[in-house]
Amino acid sequence: MLRKVLYLALSALLVAATTPTLPAAGRGGATVTVDYSKPLQTIQGFGASITWIAADLPNFAPADQTAILDALYNTNVPSAGLSWIRVGTMLCQFNPSAGTYNFNDSTIQGEVNWVKRVNAAYGAHNVFASTWTPPAWMKSNNSCSNGGSLNTANYGDFATTMVNWLQDWKSAVGSEVNVESLQNEPNENVSYDSCIYTPAQVNAVSTGYMVPAMRNAGLTSQYTVPEPSVYGGSSYYASNWATPILSDNVMASDISFMSTHGYGQLQNLAQPCTVCKQYNKPIWQTEVMNSTGGYTGTITEAQTWTTSIYQALNQGGFSAWFYWWAMTYSNDNGGLINYSNTNWTYQIPKRVYAIGNFSRFIRPGSTLLTSTSSLSSVESTAAQPTSGKIALVLSNTGSGSQTVTVTLANASSLPSTVTPYVTSSTQNQAPQSALPVSVNGTFTVTIAAHSVVTLVG
Repeated sequence: MLRKVLYLALSALLVAATTPTLPAAGRGGATVTVDYSKPLQTIQGFGASITWIAADLPNFAPADQTAILDALYNTNVPSAGLSWIRVGTMLCQFNPSAGTYNFNDSTIQGEVNWVKRVNAAYGAHNVFASTWTPPAWMKSNNSCSNGGSLNTANYGDFATTMVNWLQDWKSAVGSEVNVESLQNEPNENVSYDSCIYTPAQVNAVSTGYMVPAMRNAGLTSQYTVPEPSVYGGSSYYASNWATPILSDNVMASDISFMSTHGYGQLQNLAQPCTVCKQYNKPIWQTEVMNSTGGYTGTITEAQTWTTSIYQALNQGGFSAWFYWWAMTYSNDNGGLINYSNTNWTYQIPKRVYAIGNFSRFIRPGSTLLTSTSSLSSVESTAAQPTSGKIALVLSNTGSGSQTVTVTLANASSLPSTVTPYVTSSTQNQAPQSALPVSVNGTFTVTIAAHSVVTLVG
């Protein structure tokens, strides 16, 4: 008997010595808690721009046109599920000289036709209009490009032109744009359409001319500024833009929300705009892309953007997130979709579906919920959707599979099941079997390495 006990003890020691110790996540899995008693900001949606590329759509074969639009907007199939379309006002083409207006310009009409087609096929979509430059004849350098500034003497002319454009858009499309932005990247002097504004100029044009002209014309579009190229949180955006703009009481009243682009360090979107909160103004991220390297359609590249969205919504407090182009012909990552403008073929990268794991299921009007994950490589974004009880996006950025136990805490009503939609290297928002939710609000889901799952119930 003693010999047997000693044998078993030695065997146990040998097993212990030769069995690797698993990390906590590997043994017990990760945990995610969604707290319904701590709601956060209202999510206004996700979008991308069609500026300069909309007129290319009719060059594709009819079936390809439909496939491209489905991949961008159709929430009934795996897609980006975008809820916003960003357009450019193209004022240089619209108002080439004093008293001359041309809303029939092909670039403008390309945007009009795109929006009308999307609205007809997928339901009304929100439109965000940005101005890249005033007409050249109103600017200090008499050019649409290379920066320059809006002449003080032409502030009134600019407001008149902008109101005419907004009214023409309403007549052509059947509804106003939802948002009008004064200027795209007012901090950038570049070789394409651009214009430089200081915060003082932003305030003067907006409060003295632009907003009064819009309201006097009966236009109700929301108004936003300043859309600089870089956010940078408190180290840049707050001091250079938010404070000087919002400390003007009239300006703070005139604008609906603050806006920025997300270039530079993407992790800066994790910093909240404390000045915006002080003045009770939401903040939107309205353009970002990866401008380096050639086209990459992998799930790893896609998770760059799921992390950006996760940080922007959960840590930065952003209410909306936009990619740059809906599609690009530059064979890079500037668009959600990559296409050739010579043979009119296209590629749909994984970022379309990974971003869609958020935007297809978290629709405008959803409420972000506080959620926490025990594992940094499992990024959790939860929302009370406009329809249903939960839309939870879990992105596993790690190299190993994770079994995650989710708790829906303090919910007034629980779903009986949740359905996973998985995007991975081999799947595009693929629906899986429904998972039961216990009476105390828990369920378990296994997420493969480098994959994104949205749980809907």
